Amino acid sequence: MFARRFIALVLSCVWGFAAAQTAPPVDGIYWDPHQSGRGYAVETQDDLVFIAIYNYDDDGSPTFYSVQGTWNPTARRVDGARLLQVSSGPWIGGPFSPIGGLLDRGPVTFEFPTFTTARFTFNGQTSNLQRFLFRYGANADSLMAGTWFATFGGLGAYFGELVGVSGSCTISACDSIPEAFAGARIDGGTERVLVGGRQDDGRVFFLLDSSTNYYELFVYELRVNEWVGFAATFLKGDNAPDSGLLMFGHRLTGPSFFRNAAAANPAMEIGSIDAMKAAASARAAPPVIDGKAIRTDDIRAMVPALKRAIEDLR
Repeated sequence: MFARRFIALVLSCVWGFAAAQTAPPVDGIYWDPHQSGRGYAVETQDDLVFIAIYNYDDDGSPTFYSVQGTWNPTARRVDGARLLQVSSGPWIGGPFSPIGGLLDRGPVTFEFPTFTTARFTFNGQTSNLQRFLFRYGANADSLMAGTWFATFGGLGAYFGELVGVSGSCTISACDSIPEAFAGARIDGGTERVLVGGRQDDGRVFFLLDSSTNYYELFVYELRVNEWVGFAATFLKGDNAPDSGLLMFGHRLTGPSFFRNAAAANPAMEIGSIDAMKAAASARAAPPVIDGKAIRTDDIRAMVPALKRAIEDLR
């Protein structure tokens, strides 16, 4: 009993720390779809945020700006940010020359309400920015396409999954699942399939047919090439849990997904490993992502549809 309470306490502290220390935004190119022709390249190293801006000057000629400041994890903004304009510099095709002086145009506000959206305010004008997607679509079935590796656990004992998502789930059993996608565990044989989607608050989820007796449920925030959320393993006859183990995922390849169609090896049956995962999941504290409790009611309501889709895909 003491061990159980201790584990729950430690995991609660882990989730509380993650909630208090809000990570910086996703690096990459941002833009305002209503202001084509402007681009914002965001890069964070440690707590320093650097933003390069391609814009236009008063006379319409292209110009280059930069913003630099310290990431404020509580307010989700860049502190000490000022708009600096490059007055001159080298051009492609010509001899190299150093840039000229930086013109300080004054303070700016750069906020990131979420990991992939931003608000840029200068001189009374605000641009609402979003991470620029030039290969993926905005829906989860496109964003999830590819090969992923997930790690989850706690107290020094971690598990891993290598899964691939082929794209949209088009069978009728997926009709009630928003932005439905399908895939499989890479090294698990043809029966170890997965089906997922995205709930209306933006959280992505999927159910994996992990072994003969167990499912694995993954719920997370998708940050283009990363996941942050939780994973829970449970018996196929049980209801999906409300909590699970802290989980991080990373994209390994893009949509050039390959599927390992080899039959599962009975000698490699991982039921005993899943039993350990399930025991750890059952003792985990309710998870929090980005300071907010994860809503699981609608995901739990969709689990029967996910199970039906998995059976139809096998």
